[in-house]
Amino acid sequence: MNEKVLARLMYGLLLAGVGLVLTGVGLVVFSDIVTKQGVHGIALIAGLIAGGLFLSIPAKLYLTYQLMRHNDERRQALKQSQR
Repeated sequence: MNEKVLARLMYGLLLAGVGLVLTGVGLVVFSDIVTKQGVHGIALIAGLIAGGLFLSIPAKLYLTYQLMRHNDERRQALKQSQR
């Protein structure tokens, strides 16, 4: 799997994670699932938010690492071209 495909996969995981988090927060804010469902509703919302964070945080870390590596490579190439 090359870097471009892996980066797109990570962007997809990041978007899916953010979508799950937003769905969980939307359920808290715009519905009364917590009062109707009780503990099961709270567990559902907590699961959605935790699952979203589980998907998005590692993808964000990987993409940040790739960005930093690309920036270092570009900086090294610029130094080499100035010599």
